[in-house]
Amino acid sequence: MERLKRGASAYAAMIRLFSRNVWLVLLFGIGSGLTFGVFLFTFNFYVLSLGEGYDEAFLGTLTSAASLATIVVALPAAYLAQRFSPKRVMVAAGLLGMVAYLGLVLFPARLPLVAFRMVAGASLSLGMVAVAPFLMANTGARERQWVFSFQAGLSTVASFFGNLLAGFLPGRLGALVGVGPTDTLAYQLTLGSMVVLSALSIVPVVFIRGAAQGNAAVELPWVQLRRYGRLFTRFLLPSLVIGLGAGLMQPFMNVYFRNVYGKPDPAIGVVFALGGLAMAVGQFAGPPLADRLGKIRTVILTQALSIPFLMLLGLGAWLVPAGRAAAGVVFVVAGVAYIFRLALMNLSNPVYQTFILERVPEQAQALSVSLTNLVFQVGWFIMPQVSGQLQVTHGPAGFTYVFAGVTAMYVTAIGLEVWFFGREARQEAQLVRVAQL
Repeated sequence: MERLKRGASAYAAMIRLFSRNVWLVLLFGIGSGLTFGVFLFTFNFYVLSLGEGYDEAFLGTLTSAASLATIVVALPAAYLAQRFSPKRVMVAAGLLGMVAYLGLVLFPARLPLVAFRMVAGASLSLGMVAVAPFLMANTGARERQWVFSFQAGLSTVASFFGNLLAGFLPGRLGALVGVGPTDTLAYQLTLGSMVVLSALSIVPVVFIRGAAQGNAAVELPWVQLRRYGRLFTRFLLPSLVIGLGAGLMQPFMNVYFRNVYGKPDPAIGVVFALGGLAMAVGQFAGPPLADRLGKIRTVILTQALSIPFLMLLGLGAWLVPAGRAAAGVVFVVAGVAYIFRLALMNLSNPVYQTFILERVPEQAQALSVSLTNLVFQVGWFIMPQVSGQLQVTHGPAGFTYVFAGVTAMYVTAIGLEVWFFGREARQEAQLVRVAQL
């Protein structure tokens, strides 16, 4: 109990250090997280409701298209984030997201869906590249890790409510126009409401004051890439491998729970919402854990602890479709495994991001964020196609192969982190021991 009180006091002290501009960006993240939570849960079901030809393989194509757009705009986004003010870039990202959501609703055909899904991916990339360097410039060393984790945690809490909302909105909105909750029109109305939420998320950014106005003499990204390429490589390879694993699994988790266990949207929405809440708790726990263990040790430990829960998800896909176990019982186990895996794996994300940004020069921070996003999205560009084909070929049992592949990739990524940063982990451990004396 005493430890909890000390932790709460530490959090309160750090939160008081957050500047006005930081809080405005946090509000922007809350709005974006709520919007993205509804979108992420609803979009796959919306596409599958469109009929013949809109199957899991096409979902893989859409996810790959979004990742391709993210990859293509990565270097230009890094340049724009330095050339223009972060405020303007964040507003532009929000407006671009509104266009994407509206287009996905109004043009439910294959080519427009691909095109507007790419616009949504570009919008997400642009916003991420602008926010991280802005937070670095508006925080001190003492509260920085807390700000990054708090930003991730608040966005995740918002996504939690977005997932929860998405489980029930299609039914409520569909009833207003006389259609069922799984009808295409019900999903269109749900996605259309995200245009309003996206517009509201931009409002706090308008009130940012005193932000950097951009630098007309900024170096081009490929010049910085040549200068810092060796440094970036150590940071980016683990993210690349994790991205390959995430791209194989993450875009299809709602499909996994529906096809393997036969559960309806509201039940899946509750699992997603609880997973988002657990992920937020993990992200809020990141700063005190990083203070206690060191940043890179926290990253490696929490990622390693997530592996057994990942294997449980694969076990469910092997047992239930073959009739070896009851779907209802294993669904509960899989739901719990999904929640704990999310919390542990995502606790490390803001900690690793801060670890990277503190080790690259200030003028290369936007490029660092952009490249991290780029290599992660390479996996989301390539692997959804593989995952979609596995599901089409093997049915629900295809998820067995999916989770086996993800496990192998995550173990490889953890091995790379130990190899690249083992010395720094030992140095962190020594510093922590000295600080605790």
